[in-house]
This record gives sequence, C-alpha cells and structure tokens, in this order.
Amino acid sequence: MLSRNKLDTLFLDRDGVLNRKIDDGYVTNLEEIEILPGIPEFLSLAEKKFARIVVITNQRCVGREIITRDELEKINQKINELTGNRIAHFFYCPHLDEDHCPCRKPKNGLFLQATEKYPIDLKASWMVGDSETDLVPAKGLGLKTVFISNKESRFADVRVKDTQELLASFNLLA
Repeated sequence: MLSRNKLDTLFLDRDGVLNRKIDDGYVTNLEEIEILPGIPEFLSLAEKKFARIVVITNQRCVGREIITRDELEKINQKINELTGNRIAHFFYCPHLDEDHCPCRKPKNGLFLQATEKYPIDLKASWMVGDSETDLVPAKGLGLKTVFISNKESRFADVRVKDTQELLASFNLLA
C-alpha cells in the first residue's frame, strides 16, 4: 500500500525525455547517449515521490535490425547508470509500425506489460513524454500526463517546454 504522500508509478518515454533524441535516427551505441539537462535531478526527486520509475519506449531500430536487443539493453542500462540507477525497468517495443503489434505506442501494451510485472495503480501514476503517441495510451488508461513540447495537446495535464522546465515544475506532479 502506498503512503498518502507517495504516488504509484512514474512512466517515462526514453528518447527526448531522458536522453537527446537523434533526428531521423536512433541511439545505436553508448557514445551517442546524451542525458538531457535536469534529468538526473528530476529522477532523484521522483524516486522520493513515486513507488517506482519505469521507461515505456518504442525502439523500432531493433525491428529494422539496426541494433540487436542485447545492444538496446546495454544502451538502456547505460542510460540508467548515467541518470542515477533509479529506473526499475525499461519496457520496449522492438516492432515496426507495419507489424501491428499491441505494444507499440500509441497502443497501451507496454503499460499493460508493466502492470503484469508490478502492482501498479494506473490512476495514481504519471506519464512523461515528448510525443502525443506517449500521452494517448496513458490518458486512455487513466494516468496523468506531462508533455515536453512547445506544442499544445489535449492529452496533456501539464506541458513544459524542456527537461529543465520539467525539473522546475516537479511539484506539479501530485
């Protein structure tokens, strides 16, 4: 049971939230990882407020055979190390759009995988993403959402322009 001051799960997208998104490409090796400003500090605060932190990410670079699952897991592990080892699990969809799998966002399969692994109260949880495809499944499942973007979204409960503003706005997550 959660304490009265603790939220359940903080769901995060990976590229564009934790690390710099590579335009028209993918993070394919450890040297390409660039943690975004304020993220280690944000996760340090989040660890105190949430029961767990997990990542929900589409990684079709695996489906395109640009990197292997093992290489992806090493990249995820390094991202976790660089942000303070606060992420309990990385859930990822390796499939292509044309595979029509249930786990590729904006479908909710990755969230459901998380609920199979952990006892999660989705209505006491938050999702932070930089794309509407991150927010749509979260809202459909009853999560509150943070949109990192300069654009408006009807799926966002909170909108911040970048990860530094995300850190500055941490207390809005309640």
